Amino acid sequence: MKQRIKSMLVRRYLREEDSIKYEHLLEKRAEGEVRLRKSMISHLSTLNDGIVAIFITVMMLEIPFPTSERTYWEFVWSVLVFFVSFFIVADFWYDNKRIFEAVREADHLVIVANFMFLASLALIPVATKWIMHQKDRYSAVHFGAIYMVTSAFQQFLYYTALRKRFRKNLRLFLLMIVFRACLIIGISAVLMLISWFYPEQAVILYIILPVVNFFLPQ
Repeated sequence: MKQRIKSMLVRRYLREEDSIKYEHLLEKRAEGEVRLRKSMISHLSTLNDGIVAIFITVMMLEIPFPTSERTYWEFVWSVLVFFVSFFIVADFWYDNKRIFEAVREADHLVIVANFMFLASLALIPVATKWIMHQKDRYSAVHFGAIYMVTSAFQQFLYYTALRKRFRKNLRLFLLMIVFRACLIIGISAVLMLISWFYPEQAVILYIILPVVNFFLPQ
């Protein structure tokens, strides 16, 4: 709308010859934006691959080496937490691949949604480090909260990427997204409640959802 108003004002004050040149420039600009939106899907997918690889590497480097029998069990705990975080990140990565494979172009809203998702996903290595070195209710609850927020942002990314594809059934598509988001938030809330009272057991429960979702046929 803003571009249309600007174009009308420019046409009003330009000569006919200059107006034709201006229209030609607008067409070239529109063609460039179309090419950018189409190429942006592969760029975002490649960017996500690299960032996810960095996240997994950071989490792996946080695993402490055992120096005694006591620290050995801390090492086992850290390995368990790493596997939980690994499969959570892997599950998010796989879902994102499925999203980008289903669309042909990415507009500005998709780019914003993807970076919001990546920003929340970046907190998982931080939460992983926290829960490795401090096994208490606060670290476990915050781990669950980050998982919930990241899941919600991924649902937002799913909506923004596929909204044009389902524009004829947008209301039904939106209801499906809301239902999935509410289901994820509900499950996360239950896990966070368990984390408050049984933090070590909750960490084990956190691996169930992403691992089952990752290995089961989609």
